[in-house]
Amino acid sequence: MRKHLTAVLLALCCLPAAAQLSGTGFYRFRNADRQAEYISLANDKFNYTTCISTACGGLRQALTDGGKARGLECAGRYLETDIHMVEDADCINVGSVVYADKKNNNPRDYDYNLIAQGTSLLTLTTGTYPGSYKLEFKDRYVTIDAVEGTGGAPLYTAKIELKSSTSVILYGQPSLGIRYLVDDGGTLAINEENTLQSAWWYVEPVEYFNVRPEVEYGGKFYTTMYASFAFTLSDNVLAAYAVTGIGDDGRLATELVAANGETVPAGTPVLLECASGEAADCHLIPVGAPLFTAPDVSVTSDAPAASTATNYEGTNLLRGSYFSNEDGKMTFTTQSGTSSFTADNYVKPTDPQKYVLGITPSGRLGLVAAEGTAMPANKAWLEYDGEAELLLPFGEQAPVMAGDVNGDERLSIADVAAMVSIIVADANAADVPEQLNRQAADMNGDGRVDQTDIQALTGLLLGVSDVSE
Repeated sequence: MRKHLTAVLLALCCLPAAAQLSGTGFYRFRNADRQAEYISLANDKFNYTTCISTACGGLRQALTDGGKARGLECAGRYLETDIHMVEDADCINVGSVVYADKKNNNPRDYDYNLIAQGTSLLTLTTGTYPGSYKLEFKDRYVTIDAVEGTGGAPLYTAKIELKSSTSVILYGQPSLGIRYLVDDGGTLAINEENTLQSAWWYVEPVEYFNVRPEVEYGGKFYTTMYASFAFTLSDNVLAAYAVTGIGDDGRLATELVAANGETVPAGTPVLLECASGEAADCHLIPVGAPLFTAPDVSVTSDAPAASTATNYEGTNLLRGSYFSNEDGKMTFTTQSGTSSFTADNYVKPTDPQKYVLGITPSGRLGLVAAEGTAMPANKAWLEYDGEAELLLPFGEQAPVMAGDVNGDERLSIADVAAMVSIIVADANAADVPEQLNRQAADMNGDGRVDQTDIQALTGLLLGVSDVSE
């Protein structure tokens, strides 16, 4: 039953009948061997200096079988860090929504730049080896090739050649070889073989992805979102807001970025208001090309970073991160033993203190101090060094006008009569009529309605502060 339900959810996630690659657009890549798992971009650490200098032992060693094997092992560990396999039947993992940018028109083999989370696979695999012979690695697109004999649900392989774009005397264009992306038991890896089922992928066009609300308040549901692409609010996603200011009392000023049917600009962290608490009901439609950091062949010792750009032109205090990855140290083989690189890429919530969506200590909707060791990917937060509760202006009842007992938004002798009705009902232990507001009747705020409240209301009607005057 569980497998059947998973299959149904997978089918519903990507609606087109023919799940296949059909040019530039948004897709998800699902493995043919482990069919519940999708590729998801999780980091941006890949580095040629480490692969060739540290792992291979330099350019000369990189041309030997042993050195090439060590370099490929290191490259594989980087890709394992940068690209995760995730089970995402509900279509809520933003990193699995990949923009495939087509680069040629070959009849069967198509070169693509795969863009997600503010970077791209081309960006990650672009760089230099700054040795005595400087090598540049660039223009290494992923070749996506249809597998023969797959009928109406075609399967594809995805390969990349880690080959220098420049030649050196005697060495030509050094290459670590062509490798295929495979799902190695739940971890992305690279392999020489393309006949393995783990090297085959379903490519599913994305018409929408889902967002899962986190907090219910005032009959509505709230969450935050930070995506590198623009998205249109659909179905039960009612509105997206930016936070524009913080009052001395902690009240947050907000601005509407998009209403239902409108589009949030790319790279904009927002607060989302939804009419349903179910992810399957709350759809976001990706549109346009995403923002990403363009490949920089001058990058050597530093890993390429994800883009922090935004297309939103208004004030917005919300921030976000595309990655939340705590892989720790990743080890690889060298000539003399093993070495490692730090695979972590996350934002600590306390440096400075970050506030995330939640229910405040007073029971109101707002932002609360983040705890734990890492901020979640694709969520928004706000940095704040004050002590006041951070309160959002959503889901709260309109302020009650003191003395407006009958709720007609004006003060009159009818409110005095309504107040008397409350006093009489209390004296007889009877129910107060639903249309009368006890809070508005308690003029002096002492928790009861009595003669003193009638005197206060009469004073307001007569224009005096004390009716005994």
